[in-house]
Amino acid sequence: MFGFGKKKIDKGAWAEAVFGKRLKKPNQVSEQELSAYTTGMLQQYLRIILESANIVRTTHNPETKQGRIELCHINLERMKKLEQFCNDEQKAMILQAESAINEMLYGLNHIF
Repeated sequence: MFGFGKKKIDKGAWAEAVFGKRLKKPNQVSEQELSAYTTGMLQQYLRIILESANIVRTTHNPETKQGRIELCHINLERMKKLEQFCNDEQKAMILQAESAINEMLYGLNHIF
């Protein structure tokens, strides 16, 4: 009723994390819009991570393997920058990305 327990969201910081720049009027963007953008970005980063992990497992080219591992880490860092603004479903995507990367790296360690 009084909003106790609800964390105040810094829409300016959220908008900057989503759009990559500080908006002049971040309050003109609704939380629903920011959440939708966040979901879209997380889905894209997760897709890249999952595809890259698959390529790492199947390629025999060491340069491709290294490049895709780096790409996974870059996209996970991008996801982590959004984490403080995420709802539970969005946080689950980040966990899925972390798990995919860990499984990929675990598989590489057991090849040698």
